[in-house]
Amino acid sequence: MEGVAVLEDMWTPYKRLYDICQMAIRNPNEVTADFELSLKKYKQNFTNFLRNPPKSEKSRTHLRNAMLEGVMLAGQSRKVELSQEIVDEAIILSDMFDLDEIFSLELLCTAQRQQVHHPGLPRGLVAVLLYYDGRKAISCTLRDMFQAISGVSWSTELPREMTALINNYCQNLVEDSNILGRLLELLIEMDIEKEINLLTKNRAFGSKRHQNQVLGLYEDIRRALAMALFNWSAQRGLPKNIAIRLLQHLASTKSTDPDGNLQDFTLIMLMALMYAYDTSVLLINECNNPHTARLPILSDPDYAKCFYDAIYAQNTWQTPYLDAQIKYSFGLTLASLRQAPSELQANAGALINRDEQLIDEALAANVFTFFYHHLLNKNVVYATEFIYRRLHLLITDFIDFMHAKVSELRGRADETARTVISFQNEGLEPPPNLDVNFELLMLCVAKLYGDKRATITLCNEYWGPTDATSNGAANYVQNTSRAVSLFKFIRLASELLPQTLFRSYLKMIAGLTRTEFAARCAFNLLKNSQNLSSTYAVSWDHFFNALNNYFNNMRTDYDAISNSGNTIYRTTGMPRNMTPRETEHMVAVMGIMQAVAEKDEISRIMLCDQVNWQTPQVLLGLVACATPVMLKGEILFTLAALARSKETARTIWFHLEESQIIPTIPSVSTTYAEFSLAEEINQNESRLEEYKLSRGILQLLYTLMTTNMPRSLGCGPRKPGYDPYLKFVLESILLKFYNRAYKDVTEKWEVGAKCLKLLYFLLVSYRPKASDFLEQRDEHPYPGYHVMLQLQVKSDMLRLILRIIEEARERLDDFNQFNGKELLEECALYALLMLEVALSKQNAFFEAHATSNCSILLLGLNRMLLDLNPRTRNPDYVLNIVKFVSFNSWLPRHTLAAIKILSAVSLLPDVVTQILNMYAHGSNEKLEIRQRFVECLEMRRCHQTYDEEQSQQLKTFDQYRYAINGNLNESEMQVDLDALDQRKPQRIELQIKEAIVELFEANLSQPMPNFIYFLLGIDVIRDFLGNEKQPQLGLEVNCSCINSMVLLLERYLEQQRHSDEYCEHTTHIVERIYHLFHGLCANRRTSEAILRYFRLTCNDFLLRHLTAMPFRHSDQDNVLHAMSHLMNCVSIEMKLAATYGQTTRYALLSDILLAVNSDTQRNGHSLPLEISNNMLTPPTSNHFGDVLPGRTMLQTTSLGLHANRLLDCLTLETQTLVQPKLEFFDERLLGSLLTDCEGKGSSNAAGMINIHKLHDILHDELRHVQSTIASGQRKSIVDEITVLLQYAIKMNGVRMQRFATYSYMSGWCNLVQVLFSLMPNTVLPISVRKQHIIDIVEKIMLKVEPQQPLIKISIQVSDTILLLSANLRHCYYQLEDQRSLDEHGNVVCLTDMPSAVDAKQMGSNANTTNNASNNQSNGNNKTMNNINSNNNNSNLLSTNSCSSSNLRFIIKRLIDWIMTCEVKSQKLSINLYATLLNCLRIVKRVRSEAQVEYDETFLERKDGYGSLMDGSHGDTFYQKEMAAEIISSMGEKLIDTICHDAITGHDVCSMLALSCLDLISELRAFSTLSETIATRGYLKHLLSSLAKSDESLREVLKPMPHNMRPLFVYESCMAFLTQMAETHLGATLLLGEGALGVLANMTIYDMQPDIKSSELERHSPSNFIPAIDARFRSILMPALSLCDSIIDSLGINNNSASLQVLNFLFAHIEMIEGMLRAASPFMQLGNLKLLATITNLFARTTTYDVSTIEKCLKIHHDVEMNNRLSRLQQLMIVVFGRFTINEETIRRMLCQERTQNDLPDLTEEQKRQHVKFFLDITANLSLFCRHAVTSHVRDGITSKYLITTMINDVTPLSGKSDCKKLTAVMQTIMNQLKGSIAYFLSQKSIADNLVQQRASLPNITFGPSGKQNYLELSQRHSEKHNELMLAVFIAEQNLYLLWIHLDFYFRNAVIYSRENRTSINETCLDPNNMSVLNATHDEITQLKQMLISNFNETFCTQLITASEEYSLKCKNFNTALLRRIKALVQFAPHV
Repeated sequence: MEGVAVLEDMWTPYKRLYDICQMAIRNPNEVTADFELSLKKYKQNFTNFLRNPPKSEKSRTHLRNAMLEGVMLAGQSRKVELSQEIVDEAIILSDMFDLDEIFSLELLCTAQRQQVHHPGLPRGLVAVLLYYDGRKAISCTLRDMFQAISGVSWSTELPREMTALINNYCQNLVEDSNILGRLLELLIEMDIEKEINLLTKNRAFGSKRHQNQVLGLYEDIRRALAMALFNWSAQRGLPKNIAIRLLQHLASTKSTDPDGNLQDFTLIMLMALMYAYDTSVLLINECNNPHTARLPILSDPDYAKCFYDAIYAQNTWQTPYLDAQIKYSFGLTLASLRQAPSELQANAGALINRDEQLIDEALAANVFTFFYHHLLNKNVVYATEFIYRRLHLLITDFIDFMHAKVSELRGRADETARTVISFQNEGLEPPPNLDVNFELLMLCVAKLYGDKRATITLCNEYWGPTDATSNGAANYVQNTSRAVSLFKFIRLASELLPQTLFRSYLKMIAGLTRTEFAARCAFNLLKNSQNLSSTYAVSWDHFFNALNNYFNNMRTDYDAISNSGNTIYRTTGMPRNMTPRETEHMVAVMGIMQAVAEKDEISRIMLCDQVNWQTPQVLLGLVACATPVMLKGEILFTLAALARSKETARTIWFHLEESQIIPTIPSVSTTYAEFSLAEEINQNESRLEEYKLSRGILQLLYTLMTTNMPRSLGCGPRKPGYDPYLKFVLESILLKFYNRAYKDVTEKWEVGAKCLKLLYFLLVSYRPKASDFLEQRDEHPYPGYHVMLQLQVKSDMLRLILRIIEEARERLDDFNQFNGKELLEECALYALLMLEVALSKQNAFFEAHATSNCSILLLGLNRMLLDLNPRTRNPDYVLNIVKFVSFNSWLPRHTLAAIKILSAVSLLPDVVTQILNMYAHGSNEKLEIRQRFVECLEMRRCHQTYDEEQSQQLKTFDQYRYAINGNLNESEMQVDLDALDQRKPQRIELQIKEAIVELFEANLSQPMPNFIYFLLGIDVIRDFLGNEKQPQLGLEVNCSCINSMVLLLERYLEQQRHSDEYCEHTTHIVERIYHLFHGLCANRRTSEAILRYFRLTCNDFLLRHLTAMPFRHSDQDNVLHAMSHLMNCVSIEMKLAATYGQTTRYALLSDILLAVNSDTQRNGHSLPLEISNNMLTPPTSNHFGDVLPGRTMLQTTSLGLHANRLLDCLTLETQTLVQPKLEFFDERLLGSLLTDCEGKGSSNAAGMINIHKLHDILHDELRHVQSTIASGQRKSIVDEITVLLQYAIKMNGVRMQRFATYSYMSGWCNLVQVLFSLMPNTVLPISVRKQHIIDIVEKIMLKVEPQQPLIKISIQVSDTILLLSANLRHCYYQLEDQRSLDEHGNVVCLTDMPSAVDAKQMGSNANTTNNASNNQSNGNNKTMNNINSNNNNSNLLSTNSCSSSNLRFIIKRLIDWIMTCEVKSQKLSINLYATLLNCLRIVKRVRSEAQVEYDETFLERKDGYGSLMDGSHGDTFYQKEMAAEIISSMGEKLIDTICHDAITGHDVCSMLALSCLDLISELRAFSTLSETIATRGYLKHLLSSLAKSDESLREVLKPMPHNMRPLFVYESCMAFLTQMAETHLGATLLLGEGALGVLANMTIYDMQPDIKSSELERHSPSNFIPAIDARFRSILMPALSLCDSIIDSLGINNNSASLQVLNFLFAHIEMIEGMLRAASPFMQLGNLKLLATITNLFARTTTYDVSTIEKCLKIHHDVEMNNRLSRLQQLMIVVFGRFTINEETIRRMLCQERTQNDLPDLTEEQKRQHVKFFLDITANLSLFCRHAVTSHVRDGITSKYLITTMINDVTPLSGKSDCKKLTAVMQTIMNQLKGSIAYFLSQKSIADNLVQQRASLPNITFGPSGKQNYLELSQRHSEKHNELMLAVFIAEQNLYLLWIHLDFYFRNAVIYSRENRTSINETCLDPNNMSVLNATHDEITQLKQMLISNFNETFCTQLITASEEYSLKCKNFNTALLRRIKALVQFAPHV
């Protein structure tokens, strides 16, 4: 066949064509061109409509050869070899459908791919489904195109171009291809029985479900073809030949089902035939439709004649009444032509007079019987608007055009009535051939307009001429002649109405009251009727008089009413029963009352309030009497209609309680007859198997309870409440309905649905309270309590509900049509809804139960749903419920309820895993369920199949979810919360999607494997069958919910690009999906798999969506949340990329974020080709191919970094609400009330106010005071409540906006933090990175103000600025180091400099801060390579200057933030101070001496590059000056702010504030800082807080302290004080404020741990909390450092400073003495450091006149202090002896750790530290001794004190008890001298070697490693140099000590011992140690010999050499001393 080659298979192209057609009709402006191309492409398929390419031998041979040679398939690039199985299946399909073998093969291949959407079906059966589905698709396409053409019946809203395209295309098909004939041919050929036989023969049927699906598709095809023919006929009419063929087909075909009902497609063809000659368009006034004249009936002259002849040519009709219907409709067409213009009558002029003939024949054939019993019973009549309108015209045309015939029919009806009455009077049956056409006409009118299935209301046309102005209704029907004729028909029917027409007439009136206007007209008609002469007067008075008479005659006690129930006597009269005819008439009366009462409230109230009628009493009385059951049911339905108003409902409640038809009290005397409704149901209804009475009472109770439930019902005779009514419903109806017998099975499900509907309302309106469980109550609890209780225990009601769900699942699972299906679906819906609501309220119910201490045992519905099903003995309750998801296409509300039930059940631990295990392993059922979830997520727009009334009821129930036990309907004046909510209701398919996403979100943390991860598509089995080390999970892409959600986001994004429409509900679902993806990305088990899936399968989903940000409507809450979740996902991917070293991926993401604009990416990287060229559609075909391409930004923003554009879209200015002025409520309590109404828990992070809870509280307050307020104030209070609720709603909006802003800001901040914190060095050059950070920080500071309404936003922003500032500081340091490397590299290789600087300059100019500089720098990048090195240097300096200006802005803005930020959050202050510290550390970098020496060393080597390096150092100096200038410009306000935070802030804030003050002081930025702090009292506060910290510091020294915070605060405070003491003014102010006095009074310094024990425990394993001794040192060292700084600043000659320092030391002398006693070179390193500090202070503070101190001590009689000073001096001398320098001591000190076998050796750094502190201590002790002997010099020869006079016992010095004092002292001094010189000599060569190694570095290698080596060598050399200097210093001090002692003893002690005794001032010496001056001759001799042996020539040379190289002062001083010592030794006289 020609043109068939365009098909790939028999399904795919048809579905694509159908989708394009649907899209073109919905959005014609977007895809018109695509639609036109598709129509041209598939023109041949329409030309050969539904003709398969026939099978051929050639194709079959080719197919058989393909098993060996292969065959080319669609979408394949090579031949594919086929298996024997698929070849056989293809041949079977070819033979079965007469289809070409190659097409059969393609269809099978497509079925193979589609198998995932049809779990459980083999490939062949799927191919059968696809075959019929493809034919259905093209049939529906033709149907829709015929519907879209222009014509006479309807018009479309399509654009003119689209309409013209469809018109031309369809007209060509009709004219050229005879498509109408082909449609008729297909309809004639199609026979479902033959099709079933064909499929059965070829075994093409699978399960029953598959069979129903195939047959359903076949029926859909036939119906689509019939509808296509109908659409063309309705619009353009049918040509003569087609109409005649259709007529002949209808006549020759039997078109009824086995029950005798007309088939749908036959009815559609019949209506198409009746539209073929329809001329109703002529009734439209001023109709200028060009298609009117082209109608075949008007344009073809032979049409009417030929069709008329064809009608009579058919002798026999297979389907009865069809000929009558056609004659009737054709006759009306001829009658309408009689009214047409003459030019239109010409073609049918000869036949116009035949109209009455045709009508008479039709009436004789009982045409209205066919109408009533066949046409009007079909659903398709009411579902298809223009079929309904055509039938409407057939009725109204007959009444209008044939009014004479109507009058004739009325006359015949009167004759018939007389005949019937006469026969009945004689007791005979009436003859069967009576004329009943008029009665049937009225019944047809009643059914056509009164049927509830009708979707449009046309009944108002009958009420046109009535005067409706009096009752307020708008008479919008024009009073035309047609309207007059229709209303006359109503009048005609009521005139002299015989009793035989009474029922029909009332039914007609009831049917015509479908609108409020019609109901009001009908009420007035019956109210004003004066036709009292008729046999039956039709008026309300007549009706109610009759009802009263019946009631009076039938009740068993006549005196009950007359005596008001007080008499007990009965009359002799017997009650009279109704005849069947009377019953029918009363039923008709009830029908008209129901119709009027339901539609018009005013008429309803008038019916109840009329005193003469006594409607409720009479109707309830009739129910209690011996009335027929059918009438009782109608009466109850009537009462239900009357109870739809609150006023009438309250009255009916009262009379219902009084009537006791439902017993509520044991026995009572009432005005009503004794009657039991329960007995009536059990005895009469069950026997009749018809349950209208049950349905009526259920409807009445439902209406009453939903309208008004008065609290006081039953008050008095019994306990108030509704328990008796609920008990009646449960025990008498619900629990018995399932097992009763029914004539009509549909009634069973109707009863069940009404029961469950009532219970659902009670349940949904119930709010659990603890008082419900109390046994002793004044009233019954709300009936919803009992319903809830029954669902929380194993009750019969719960079992029944689960049984209903199970049966519904079983019957619906077959996809078969059966009688009562809709009612079964409704019953199952309410069963599911009850479970849904019960689960949602279960937690609150359990809490109330626990509060009340009730003894009832509650099992929990969620757990009972997991129990075993006794019928199947499997736990399949949940599976039955989940199965309803499979019915999502036509039962969406069931699907939603099932998903919510699954969500509630899945919250239990391990339930989702249990649900997965419920499905058999390898079962197809779970695959099917997953596919149905996928369908739900991909659902476009759901077509609701349940009626609008039910949908509206479900929406109405939602308001009762928050009512207090149904009281929402009680109050007459309450606020309508739904009216306050201005949001549009959410469509059902969106609710389903949202529920699915929430289900997934709630179970992300559940252990795997589980059902939720299976639905998502994650292969849980492979993960758990493998080993535990499996890194990630596998992801199923073909059919998974993740795939559907990604597709949903893609479509949403594409929609936003082409439309500015905003849908709140859709956006909310999009936001939830992004949140779900964030959860999957954050989950360790799924993150890698989901990110890989996004990256590879979804065409880099995250990258594309990040590029598309910001989305449209970025000011909306949901959009902000969605973008925040997306940014969080990108943050996680960036983190993982950095963790796993995926640099390219990281660079790609950073390119997007740091792109300058939407078209520019960073140099060196670019987006992948498929992303940059085609944003949403990848180049290769995958499942995202149907999404249209495009790369348009969703929102136009300013140029700049993409990250900054993301911040630009955020609006931070939130509205502020003004609290309303209140008159009745207390405004002061409003804040606390709103706080109480805020929701709790993590789900209410935004702090939303529960509006329903606030509403209930306010109305409770109103109820409490309603008895005390004036009647007129109630409305004012209600109005004020409305104002409060509106204010709360607005506040919720503001809070939600603020929370969304915070969420977005949080996501953006996290993204930026991750971007720069984890960025590999290879991604961006440091200079570019630094500039980007500056850009972003500046953007933040310009965009965000520190004082945000939501403080969390400010904190989040400050967190980001803090992290960025830390990264910025790191970049500055790296750039500085890199610049130094580059500069130093220039010394080595001059040719490398231009390219290096050029590259760096290009990187720096890639991105700048301002937009203008952006463009300029980007434009100049191309010419950078031509600039010489000097220009590069100057550009680099200008860049640095620009950075300095940026830094100036940042610092200034940051300080402004600190000064303007109020103390709302300590966290905010902490972040700001930390950021300020980072910025200040940029300008004041802490550099080691080695780094300084490194720069200075190469600075000296510069040659030709001095300007560059001077510029860099000058820039650093400029930055310092800039920072100092900014701080100083802020004045004292900044210092006040910082000091205030330092004193009163949080501990961390205080620490950082003190650090800022410390750094400001270090920068010398505020010249009067110290003075300001002191004069304003801040220093006093600091010292006071320091004194108060004594107690908390003692807590720190506990073995397990509570926290270490006091220590950290103390260290910060002491650091600042120490920095302050660095200046002379600061030290003076500290001394003036008594800082050392505060320290002296602190007892913490006396709590030194035992040094010996701490030494033993020093090798214990390290912990986070330092050891106690380390903590003590951390406390003591800052105090000692402060003392040291004071001495440094004021000098050692400042007696006041020295005295205060000594006072501090003496105040803690015990600690000092303990340290000195335990002093040893082998102490712990920390103790050595502490000892060095203490000895340093003593050495420097004992230089003033010691005798003055002694005199002061003696004057004040402070003997103890004098003794302590003496003891301290002796201890210092003893320690001096311990720290003797010698090789053995140093080696033992460095190797002491080796004694611990289980511990490692000391590190090199630790060894150097040991040596350093050892030498420091020795030097301090040597200096102390020197100061001690030279404190008071009377002359140049004699000293007052000698060491020999200070020390009493020399045993610690010599180690011998019998050693002489002089010998021991001199030996110690000599050993120190020799040891220091020996150490100097041993280390001198090492120092020289280090210098040589460092000097050789530039000649060997350089770079980062070279610099590190240089710095290490410099550090080691510096340490070694200091050691050598200390050694020389020690030698100098000991040399002086040696000389001073030798000089004394050699000159005075021996020769002039007695003469010079007085000069020594013996009074100052110890009387017990006077012998020290009497050195013996042996001692002197030994001393002389020791000196001679030690001071040899070598030693002296070494001493002089060391002094010359490393002496600090005069280098000749040691030489002079040495000369004197030699002289003393040489010339000393022998004693």
